[in-house]
Amino acid sequence: MINSNSRTVSFGSQAKGSYKASRKARSKTGYKIILAVLLTVGSWQVGSSVYLLAKAHLAQYLIADAWQATLQDGGQHKPWDWADTHPVAKLTFPSLSESTYVLEGASGRNMAFGPARTVSAGMPGDAISTIISAHNDSHFKFLGQVKLQELIQVETTTGQFTYQVTDLRVVDSKQQQVVINQQDELILTTCYPFNALQTGGSLRYQVTAARL
Repeated sequence: MINSNSRTVSFGSQAKGSYKASRKARSKTGYKIILAVLLTVGSWQVGSSVYLLAKAHLAQYLIADAWQATLQDGGQHKPWDWADTHPVAKLTFPSLSESTYVLEGASGRNMAFGPARTVSAGMPGDAISTIISAHNDSHFKFLGQVKLQELIQVETTTGQFTYQVTDLRVVDSKQQQVVINQQDELILTTCYPFNALQTGGSLRYQVTAARL
């Protein structure tokens, strides 16, 4: 403090901090309410692409808050009370100015809210492939723009990891499953082709990156 009236300045600072915290709490509660409404509406409007995209993007705000809490105490924090998953990493694509948060468990339910990690695979830093999947019309819609040699950064509770893209390919999931290798690599998958009129096909776009 450079003001001699430290008591007054300190009180003002605390009041401002308290106000910001209160505003953030109200904002987070508002996001939860909107998400709950979207989930309710989705029960009779499942086919609406607008609904699906709104739910996916809104969820990332709550997942981001949960991830920050995880970084602070190392615990598992649900992004909303009824969630059966929690964030485990943050993906960043520097060349595309894109970032997204990763949920635990690559189920269809979790992928509706963001990229998700295959639990039978590894985590960055492990001597086994890390596999992350997401939908190509939401959180991985930019994946087709990733090029060979580009960098992908992954933040986890154990640190920061950097990977370099070594392979881009389209595979038929009916004929070939993602191979889990005994090495520290990152494998990202999404449906293919991008911007398809119909979803649910067997083709997958796969990006593989090696740990630097």
